[in-house]
Amino acid sequence: MRALIVGGDHIEPTRRALQAQGFQDIVHWSGRKTGDLTRPMPARVGHMVIMLGYINHNLARRMRQIARAQNIRLDFVGRKGLH
Repeated sequence: MRALIVGGDHIEPTRRALQAQGFQDIVHWSGRKTGDLTRPMPARVGHMVIMLGYINHNLARRMRQIARAQNIRLDFVGRKGLH
């Protein structure tokens, strides 16, 4: 199963937490590039983590809409990461 992390500069704690949950393939989008807003969604994403404080509102809204439409589990995480 694949997980997608959107935003964040230091994602290692979040990456380790996702690996502990059984996700082997973890994709990271920085969320800082203007192209991230129109970037196509990777296939077979089962979990999405949005790092708040690192992305703009439009990208967060788009990712939330995609997660709802594709029935992807979604977590919003502050600056401390996913534990």
